[in-house]
Parts: sequence; C-alpha cells; structure tokens
Amino acid sequence: MLNEKAAVSGIILAGGKSARMGTDKALLKVGPCCIIERIAGVFRTLVDEILVVTDRPDKFAEYGDKTIGDIMPGHGPLGGLHAGLVRASHARVLVAACDLPFISAPLACLLIQCAADYDAVVPRYRGYPEPLCALYSKNCIKIIEQRLARNQNKITGLYDQVRVRYIEETEMLPVEPHPERVLFNLNTPGDLKKARSWIAGC
Repeated sequence: MLNEKAAVSGIILAGGKSARMGTDKALLKVGPCCIIERIAGVFRTLVDEILVVTDRPDKFAEYGDKTIGDIMPGHGPLGGLHAGLVRASHARVLVAACDLPFISAPLACLLIQCAADYDAVVPRYRGYPEPLCALYSKNCIKIIEQRLARNQNKITGLYDQVRVRYIEETEMLPVEPHPERVLFNLNTPGDLKKARSWIAGC
C-alpha cells in the first residue's frame, strides 16, 4: 500500500444508460452502500481528487469533488476518459466504471506503482484487458481526441498508439487474491444477484 496519497486523480465514469440492468447501476446497493459510494471510498484512500464524469450531476455530486460532462459527447466511456484526463489536476488518473462493486485499494496501488514510463497501466485478466479499471496519463489526450474525431470509440483501440503496461494475473494475485471479483462489473440483474451472493458469503 502507498504510505500517502499519490499525485493521481480519481475518475469515476457514471454516464452509462444501464439499459440491460433496467435501473441506474451506480446507485445499486451491494452490501450496505451503493456501488459508486464504494468506489469513491476506495479512491479517497489513494487520491486527493475525485471527478465524476456524468450527464446527471444532480445524482452523483456527493460522490466526488466535482462532476464534469463530456467535452466531446456521444462517444461512450472513451469520451468520459477524455474529459477526465483533460480536467484532472494531476498528470495521471485512476479510472473506474461505476459498475465495479469490488474495486480494491491494493490493485489500484499496484497500478500506481507500475505507472512510471507508461501512458496506461491496465489489468489483464484471462487474456483480456480491463480498460475501465486502469490508470492513464495525460499523454493519451491528443491520441484520444484524434480517435474520437474519427468515431473510433473503443478504448482498447488506443493501446496500439501509447505505451501500455499490462498487469497480468500472476502479478495481481500477491496483492489481490480474487481478481475475478475485483474486475467483475454489473450489467444484468443476474450479475447483481451474483455480486450480492459474494457479499453474503453464499
């Protein structure tokens, strides 16, 4: 764990429509508090600034130091990442989607500790990168803007153009023994039921 807060901003992406869930995922409770509150609580231990990227600031203002909207709207999470990077006070940002109920401080610390000399630090679980539980630097801004202008909205498409440090499962396990939970995101009512069953220990 870090001994003090790092010079990193925290970005929570809360702009999705939650169509498959049927209700706002960020405000669903997994355990005693809602998901976005859990994420903000972890970030508070690591960073001195939390920005919530959303088009519904009235719903989410209490979970961050400020809410911000997309600078280039209509591009999904990549547009939200762009807005966060542009408006963050620090050169690097920890990014989390608002549907990650088990995001952990040990994994976030590992991302920060591996950030030197890289533009992105991204967990890779079962061979797949996890772009919405990752760390990015402001060096990505120009390339993201170019991709958004071409309507190339897939975050992982960025990785061929920047310096990426992947964190593999073998590196995660010593600090986070349950990566399948930490990187688990909620999309459907079935996912919510599974997450709540983990909390209940059943």
